[in-house]
Amino acid sequence: MTPPTDASRQRDADLLQRVASGDEMAFAQLYDRFAPGLYSLVLRVLHDEAEAEDVLQESFAHVWRRAGTYDPARSSAFTWSVMIFRNRAIDRLRLRQRRARTLDGAATEALRFPQQDDRSAAVPAMREQQTLVRSALTQIPGDQREAVELAFFGGLTHEEIAERLATPLGTIKARIRRGLLKLRECLKEGA
Repeated sequence: MTPPTDASRQRDADLLQRVASGDEMAFAQLYDRFAPGLYSLVLRVLHDEAEAEDVLQESFAHVWRRAGTYDPARSSAFTWSVMIFRNRAIDRLRLRQRRARTLDGAATEALRFPQQDDRSAAVPAMREQQTLVRSALTQIPGDQREAVELAFFGGLTHEEIAERLATPLGTIKARIRRGLLKLRECLKEGA
């Protein structure tokens, strides 16, 4: 990639000023100029295409709302944008890690509860719920289903799943998170 010229930096600054005044055409031009590089940056941080696309969209919405705060004397428009997108990607990564820790904690806590006695009055209801969950599991994508099953039915940690499937840890955590969200949607639809 060639370094930006003074003319292109000025054009980018002008586009941001027009965006600050609500110019949608300028925003579209800014998006076309910046999106490929910013998407690459976000993808390198998150290692997940779907999340990178979400962060790209959220960050451009932020640029739209905050374009008036851009100061061309402090940085180029692209550098200003890079900081916004990088921070948003890191925030998303931290959120993903917090969720994964919460899920890990919930899975560990669930293992502490004693198994129900078959003579318990709750057994038929639990069996019905298990049937509903198993049925809903068939409706989520295979890679997500596999990760969820290994975590919640196989009792494996995220690290063990990543090792067993020869897949990056972040990908496993994303699959489990997305699988649980999809599972919740399926169960809501079935209720």
